[in-house]
Amino acid sequence: MKKNISLYIHIPFCKSKCLYCGFCSFCDKGQYVLNYIQKVKQELALYKQKLKDRIIQTIYIGGGTPSVVDASFIKELLCFVYDNFNVAKNAEISIEANPDSITQEKAIMWKESKINRVSVGLQSNKNETLKFLKRPHTFEDYLEAIKSLKQAGFTNINTDILLGLLNQTEEDIKNLIKILASLNLTHISAYGLMVEEGTALFDLVKSKKIVLPSEEIAVNLYNLASKELKKYGYNRYEISNFSKPNFECKHNLNYWQRGEFLGVGLSSYSFFCGEHFENTNNFFEYLEGDLKRLNIEKETLKTAMEEVIMLSLRLEKGLDIISFNKMFNVNFLEKYHKQIQKLLNNNLIEIKDNHLKIVNFEVSNMIISEFF
Repeated sequence: MKKNISLYIHIPFCKSKCLYCGFCSFCDKGQYVLNYIQKVKQELALYKQKLKDRIIQTIYIGGGTPSVVDASFIKELLCFVYDNFNVAKNAEISIEANPDSITQEKAIMWKESKINRVSVGLQSNKNETLKFLKRPHTFEDYLEAIKSLKQAGFTNINTDILLGLLNQTEEDIKNLIKILASLNLTHISAYGLMVEEGTALFDLVKSKKIVLPSEEIAVNLYNLASKELKKYGYNRYEISNFSKPNFECKHNLNYWQRGEFLGVGLSSYSFFCGEHFENTNNFFEYLEGDLKRLNIEKETLKTAMEEVIMLSLRLEKGLDIISFNKMFNVNFLEKYHKQIQKLLNNNLIEIKDNHLKIVNFEVSNMIISEFF
């Protein structure tokens, strides 16, 4: 019987670098797109035999900004995947896109390439905020992009928004979610703004040239966003992800449910055949090198158990205790009795219908760390 697997393809090209971006992306290497696509195909070919007993259930084209490259390159990659691997008939195939690089022509070709889900990075509906974040688009660009996607036939569209932005108010959150809900989007991802070392935002915060909202304010904005999204019919199924019924992102669910996934392209990460490994994040090393897997880590019983706990507790439904017991041949409630009792006494978790769930997601990291 063939096993299911997810495929991630990294496209590292961008029009510009956002203020907060810590991802492996480049806005000065557009002349290498053709070479890069050929290298990704070369890497994919290495797995042809290894994936002969796998069925690809989801494909996620991320970045970077995959929408900045010509749609013909995306089509070429997906044709290669379909020609060489077993792809499920109902596979979820997603592409990340920025509003300014979405055109109806591109959208039509994406549709022809069997892409059926588009994740659009908006972040804010206020143009002054977008400009500060060095986003390459306006809110008007976003509205046009959604229009183009719908005209091309896309019905499964996600939008990313950021919480905890400079001068962001509760009214801003309410207005933004009201507008997004009116567009009949199927999925909304609401992420807290992260200040990552190595980003322009990190330097601004460290030098105190800007002061972002306090953690307390950021938590309140998250709780408000969650409440507003629920009001419009978006169910939270993971800490930062909300969807209309039956429109959860299958690709990300596979990560959180600890399914196998293969990542190809620059800086991509994989969990395959009991091993975690990654690719180099050096652009020319990837382009000109021999595609060595880096930081190979074989899974142990301990790391597997910890990973299941960490990933499961990100989900709204929580950790399935019965499944955990069967998977590892242990009694979860006995093994983690002290941690569970402490968290229960502080009303941070609940156990219901054989699932252990986090009550307050705003302190999820602290709760998860108790088990390690």
